[in-house]
Amino acid sequence: MTRSLPPRLRAVLYILLATVSAALLQTVSLQAQSVALAKPAPGFSAMEGYILDSLHDVPLANARVVIEGANRSGLTNGLGHYHIDSIPPGEYSVQVLHPLLDTLGLAAAFRTPTYPFAANVTRDFDLSIPPAQLLAALFCNASPKKIRGPAAMVGFVRDPDTKAAAAGAKVQLVYYNTDLIGRKTLVTGEETVDTTGIYHLCGLPQGMSGKVQVFLNGVSTGEVPVETTGGFLAMRGFTVASSQKVAVVKNDSGKVKRIALGSAVLTGKVVNKKGEPLGGARVTLQGQFRTVVASPNGTFRLDSLPSGTQSVEVRRLGYSYTEVPVELSSNRPATTTITMDAAAPMLAQVTVQANADVALAQIGYTARKHSSPGGYFLDGDAINHNASEFSVAMTAVPGLGISPVGDGRTNKIVDNRTAGGCVNYWVDGTQYPSLTPGDIDDYVRPGDMVAVEVYHSSDIPPEFMVSGQSSCLTIVVWTQAKLDAIYRRNKKKP
Repeated sequence: MTRSLPPRLRAVLYILLATVSAALLQTVSLQAQSVALAKPAPGFSAMEGYILDSLHDVPLANARVVIEGANRSGLTNGLGHYHIDSIPPGEYSVQVLHPLLDTLGLAAAFRTPTYPFAANVTRDFDLSIPPAQLLAALFCNASPKKIRGPAAMVGFVRDPDTKAAAAGAKVQLVYYNTDLIGRKTLVTGEETVDTTGIYHLCGLPQGMSGKVQVFLNGVSTGEVPVETTGGFLAMRGFTVASSQKVAVVKNDSGKVKRIALGSAVLTGKVVNKKGEPLGGARVTLQGQFRTVVASPNGTFRLDSLPSGTQSVEVRRLGYSYTEVPVELSSNRPATTTITMDAAAPMLAQVTVQANADVALAQIGYTARKHSSPGGYFLDGDAINHNASEFSVAMTAVPGLGISPVGDGRTNKIVDNRTAGGCVNYWVDGTQYPSLTPGDIDDYVRPGDMVAVEVYHSSDIPPEFMVSGQSSCLTIVVWTQAKLDAIYRRNKKKP
């Protein structure tokens, strides 16, 4: 007979990690009061209890509780309860294993001192991960940055294939800080990963949300969104390779773009919020050329990918731009399900103009607009954000039109000045690989467009030339997603 679940999972055991030149573990054993415990097998001891995740105020399910030296262990159920029977009498330490503890860097801390286990006696032992506010204070106890704010971000960084600690990697967090009168300032924080693979970013504002990226030996992860749990603690583990194979791609002007390569594979499925497949969605690894179109049943496959924590970008007409993190390794294929939200109606284009101007200047749009007399430029209200499709919005450009493809439903953009001429697209600085004529309409939504550049053959800037296709009409599109990424990087670390 096991115990019923009492309110708040009964009393809990707090394991506190304090930093005073070394980690100090404090544990308290709580004994049950008027509670019937399961009887152990004759001549053996037993242990049972509950484990609580105070960070999320839920039971900690699927945690492995190990009786070290006794070759006995148990797994917590959905209520956080575990029971371990047939423990030989003796003195043993107890350890708890769970991915959440790895992320927090507390795996080693969740090992108790030695306790006696007597024959025919069941030990009652409850544990808890401390709440976010307490953990943040403990992690940053010795940090001078703690005076800037009460929250912290913690996690591990490891090699995606060997799982070794990625010591020396730089973890960079970018977020907005709001002052007392509501003004927002972009802030960048950076911390170095220690020899155990753990990092602590301290002095963050309560309720922080932002994006984080890891850098090591010229290799970087994708950008991953993070936010604090309970207002005080953000947790995120990463994997980053110590080195990557790189392909160098050159265009006609000799401009070089470095593309990370690898043997990792990602498969997955794109669905809507009802779980229905979204065929035709374009799936791209962030910062790479590799793009695939989801099949009619929503499935996709990307290969030759770099290992580590990466971000996948997904676009489909009628749905909001979606970005999801994935963990890639050359040891095994990764799989993911990507859920897209239907695009909200475009009521008005709201942009913080000062930030938009800075971002557009940084990507060179402003300079090209003032120095390329042969180019045609659209931004702000000059863009028809309410157009039904990208191709329809582009009819505002003199000399461009729409031509039916032949399938009865798709159109393509044509250059009315050059019959049968080719068209090259660039989206957010990366060449868009058109797989079928007119498929740009399935990739770019008019409501997402911030700026557009259109060039004919003699006017194409060197950075947008494509080898062997310098005579093609070139259309360069900048979206809000790109500007948002620039906003996050505009502020150097404090």
